[in-house]
Amino acid sequence: TMMQHLLLTSLVATAAAGYCSAYNINNNNARLPLKKHHHGHSLTLSKLPTNHEASSPLSRATKSTTTITTRTDFLKNMFVASAALPMLTSSPRPSKAAPPFAIMAEELGYFPVTDESSGETVMVPAKAKRSSTDQAVELAKYLQSTKAVMYGAFWCPHCQRQKELFGKEAWKYVTYVECSPKGYKSQYATCLSNGIDGYPSWKFGNGKVQSGEMELVDIAKTSGFSKKFSFNGKLEEGQVPSLGGGGCK
Repeated sequence: TMMQHLLLTSLVATAAAGYCSAYNINNNNARLPLKKHHHGHSLTLSKLPTNHEASSPLSRATKSTTTITTRTDFLKNMFVASAALPMLTSSPRPSKAAPPFAIMAEELGYFPVTDESSGETVMVPAKAKRSSTDQAVELAKYLQSTKAVMYGAFWCPHCQRQKELFGKEAWKYVTYVECSPKGYKSQYATCLSNGIDGYPSWKFGNGKVQSGEMELVDIAKTSGFSKKFSFNGKLEEGQVPSLGGGGCK
């Protein structure tokens, strides 16, 4: 993969840099000027001190370890590169593990489930997380009694937010129809026959139709609930982050 090539290139470059450093230091030491010492008939060659060596009291103590340190670093770099090379060049095995359903539901709003008998995989929407207010539960019960229906799709974030507006206790009373062919308990043909082309879509018991997500106070008004019962919209404000209204197509 690209990441493997980048890591391999980096390791090789690091090792090469260490080798070049060691080579240059050894070369420089070899090319330093030499002076001759005559001791009788023998001739001794020694390295001339540089200005830096002459002026620095630590030069003689450090110069002898410079080459050793550089060579040690070079050997370490080569060892790391050699050890990592088989891992980087081998083909990684594909992972068969899947993220936990809780994480998938949190990030996507749905997760896959496979039917063992048919082998077909369908998508199950995540459950509502927040607790419902008492008035939200009463509204949902009213919608159920008047045959109101919400049409939606498992992948639609506006449908997921509509569910959260009701809350987990109230949502179980709402009649929901899944319109996506890949959704759990899909009723795709029913959605087509009812002309549903956007999600969520509401069909209320009084015959009114509304497309797009709705605040609960608006559902109470449109469905006729607020004519018979009181509904305080302020109790529902700020409970669920807004998506800016609208719906999915």
